Amino acid sequence: MLEILDNTVVITKDDGSEDLWKIYFYYHNPDRNKDFFFLFKEEDPDSLIVMSSSDHETLEDVSEEELKEAEEMLNTYEEDPDIQAIK
Repeated sequence: MLEILDNTVVITKDDGSEDLWKIYFYYHNPDRNKDFFFLFKEEDPDSLIVMSSSDHETLEDVSEEELKEAEEMLNTYEEDPDIQAIK
């Protein structure tokens, strides 16, 4: 189960334990009808992963094609001066 609280994704595993991930960046792709999340562990901010969700309840691995697209979106997010001005 996936729950988003502020800037944190709470993932409840089958055994009931919770795993916390911070959201660095996310976006919605209307063509794929999915949300894409760039997540990291607070204790290891250099380890960024990309996951997707199409049902707002579960996270899924991304395909190679989706990963390339997500990397392009991340580059835009990090390099666009207009976005940087509103951060």
